[in-house]
Amino acid sequence: MKKRIWLVNQYAMPPHLESRLRTIKFAQYLTSAGYDVTIFASSFMHNMDINLIEDGRLFIERQYGDLKFVHINTMPYRKNGLARIIGLFQFSLRLRRVVNKFPKPDVIVHTAMVPFSNPIYFVAKRLNAKHIVEVLDLWPETFVNLGIMRRSNPIMWFLYKAERWLYVRADELVFSMEGGAQYLHDRGWTRDEGGIIDLSHVHYINNGVDIADFDSYLEQNKLDDPDLTDSSIKRIIYLGSIRKANHLQHLIDAAELLKQRSDIKFLIYGDGDEREDLVAYCKNHHLDNVIFKDKWIDPKFVPYVLSCATVNILNYLQGSFASYGGSQSKLFQYMASGRPICCNLKMMFCPITKNNLGIAREFTSPKEYADAILSLVNMDTTVRQEMCNRVRSTAYEYDYKALTNHLIRLIED
Repeated sequence: MKKRIWLVNQYAMPPHLESRLRTIKFAQYLTSAGYDVTIFASSFMHNMDINLIEDGRLFIERQYGDLKFVHINTMPYRKNGLARIIGLFQFSLRLRRVVNKFPKPDVIVHTAMVPFSNPIYFVAKRLNAKHIVEVLDLWPETFVNLGIMRRSNPIMWFLYKAERWLYVRADELVFSMEGGAQYLHDRGWTRDEGGIIDLSHVHYINNGVDIADFDSYLEQNKLDDPDLTDSSIKRIIYLGSIRKANHLQHLIDAAELLKQRSDIKFLIYGDGDEREDLVAYCKNHHLDNVIFKDKWIDPKFVPYVLSCATVNILNYLQGSFASYGGSQSKLFQYMASGRPICCNLKMMFCPITKNNLGIAREFTSPKEYADAILSLVNMDTTVRQEMCNRVRSTAYEYDYKALTNHLIRLIED
């Protein structure tokens, strides 16, 4: 019998709610390869007002098709604040209380949230399981880049210590961004910089997209929505969180410069603590060309929505973390849609730039941003079709079936 694998990711969701896909897709392909896989996740669905445990139970077990879930009871929250921090600690600490109720795993793949998830190391050690740490976001480096804290803040000193502590103890360390090893080098934590992290145990497995699922959903699930079907409209589509890190005011400022173009509409799907303020801004400034759509969209409709775009948008605050690359989940769904991509973030290791899939750079003004969007909207038909073909073909490099094979090699080494 093949190995028993635990995928521990607080933010993993049941497949009918999930849009980020990584943990779900690894679980599906590992299961189809014969592994016994269980996902440990929170009972509270991030960015949704849904808690799967409404009584005092510590955890519940759920089966979603072939996928086994254990949902740990954690505190619900609406914004980034104390309740969310408590929930982060609750997940790791309560996980330690329930692990003995399940057969011991051979391998734990742990999606890190430093320092909140660090106690999961002790779970792996206690169970004598191989411990693979996944790094999907550079916490706490992001705090600095978002201006939340200065690097000199004593709290940051502690958080960096906690980050290094976890990375050093991982049996294998997996970054979803291509520049992960460079980040460790820049922090001085690698052996060649006098540190103790062996780069032979540092790996890169990108986020991706399940192309077969994407195509199946696209064929079977359409929406009767004039905003998506009106052939006279050029659609600029953003799908994702609406928080400080996403900096959607920048996109709306660009849209404001294009409000006289009645043939261009900006469709914004998603939710977050800045959504209502931005809705009010657009109303007060009479931006009829910006339409806030569903706060949450069923994943089966995502391929159709993205495929209706003239241009799909990636939008973030500029920060030095982009020096190490990006692995935004929606980027690879954008690729599968075969539509040009406009990104306001200058990144190293950028697949948009590398493969000429659109435009990705820092825009110093709303006008620069608006002009970039217009240049993609106004492309010659032949040039546009060539770009659409490149976008789609590049998606195959990030198919989750292939990416799971990289993870299997780490599991079996």
